[in-house]
Amino acid sequence: MKSRGQSSQSPGTTSILLLRAGEADQGVVGLHQAGIPGEIMPSLSARLMGLDSLGVASYLLTLYFSCAVLTDDALAILENVEVGYYHDYDNRSPKVK
Repeated sequence: MKSRGQSSQSPGTTSILLLRAGEADQGVVGLHQAGIPGEIMPSLSARLMGLDSLGVASYLLTLYFSCAVLTDDALAILENVEVGYYHDYDNRSPKVK
């Protein structure tokens, strides 16, 4: 049994979360959290962290959100996906005759 915080992934791999979005498709919908301290728009908070010697301000921006999973098949995970090798597709447009 692995302890909490330890990953069973190999170096150069990651896990990818897949979700089907949208209420009409019975997928996953995002939920905003209203009334947070320093709110500048729904779910977005800005907090002044300080000024440097040149007068440049630093802010901490935090986005608070939750999601509601409407069906049990709306989420999936791909584990141990190798990210070091990929195919680069040719982006040239097809020639029109």
